[in-house]
Amino acid sequence: MKLVYRLVFAELIGPFVFGVLAFTSVMFAGTYMLKITGWITSGDMSVMTALKLAALLLPAVIPFTLPMSTLLAVLLGIGRLSSDSEIVALFAGGISLFRLAVPVLTLGVVVSAGSIALNETLVPWAHDTYETTLAVVLKQVTPAEQAFSADDDSLNLHIVVKGGMDPDKGVLRNVTIIHFASKPTMVNDVLVAKGQPMWQAYADSMVWQGLADKSKRYRYKLSNGVYQQLWTRSPAIEWFSKANSTEREMDLGKTPSQFALFQESKMNNPDQFSFRQLTQMVGYLKQHPDRPVEKITELDVSRWNKLALPLSSLVFALLATPMGIRPSRSTSSVGFGLSIGLILLYYIVWNFTSHMAIQGTLSPIWGAFAADAIGLAAAVALIRQAAK
Repeated sequence: MKLVYRLVFAELIGPFVFGVLAFTSVMFAGTYMLKITGWITSGDMSVMTALKLAALLLPAVIPFTLPMSTLLAVLLGIGRLSSDSEIVALFAGGISLFRLAVPVLTLGVVVSAGSIALNETLVPWAHDTYETTLAVVLKQVTPAEQAFSADDDSLNLHIVVKGGMDPDKGVLRNVTIIHFASKPTMVNDVLVAKGQPMWQAYADSMVWQGLADKSKRYRYKLSNGVYQQLWTRSPAIEWFSKANSTEREMDLGKTPSQFALFQESKMNNPDQFSFRQLTQMVGYLKQHPDRPVEKITELDVSRWNKLALPLSSLVFALLATPMGIRPSRSTSSVGFGLSIGLILLYYIVWNFTSHMAIQGTLSPIWGAFAADAIGLAAAVALIRQAAK
């Protein structure tokens, strides 16, 4: 059996490598090449910088092309064995289709696992590096300097961070905080209605205190700013400064990593996040929504697609095994054309069910995995039929 497995693997590897190179080149050129060429011709960056950016963009494309390449490899590999009557010889020697599918199944599992690992590690890092490099070259605001806002329902706070943040050091810059009344409250004989501002504060910088003291998980020290109590007859203003050791400490109900979720969710494409990052983001936004439910659901669907799309490599491998068996000689163009048709059909179904999930017709999990489930059911039926 080891000899048979090596024979099948040898037929799969060549078309798989070709598929990765071909599909990645086409998708990359169609998506990014015109943009990169424009930067070079306009003089915005050197050729070496453009090549570096291109290399950083490649990891985001490869997870989409790996399933296509797996499908092409199995159709061409099994098709070649079938057209040369080697499949017939294997069947005559007592090798069943189920045993023949073992190396194909192994390829699908390995490619799916590799695609998930790529999405979880290299893709987020490459995208963050790309965004930072591009911002520096074009003299734009870097991702860490992007402004964002966040709300905390439990503390009735609205927090605006105009200068961005450094989540590793727990430093936020140019911060404005507004506290709203949670219920009607009397202040200096004035009735402050629910939802009206009670006090506001501004600070040049805000430093997380939980880094040095774990008991201060949500507390921050505000430096060089002002605190103002509203609804008073006199200007109730308190100035605080690091130079005068009058910094003010506040509980804001969020850690720096939670603030980073708000910043990232508003400025980036969710396709560039890992499943872990999207899980944290969706979980927090469901508890503290700051946007329409449909937008949060869209992030949830994107989260499950981080697993559904890589899993399609396994589905394509199983689906292509019986479809690659052909009774007569045929050219490789038949397998290539069939792979294109199956890829288009899969992505039509996947796109349709994903949009149904975003609209609330399907659950996010079903919206992401429906195309895989349909493909897997079809693969099982075709394999059973071909094995008879």
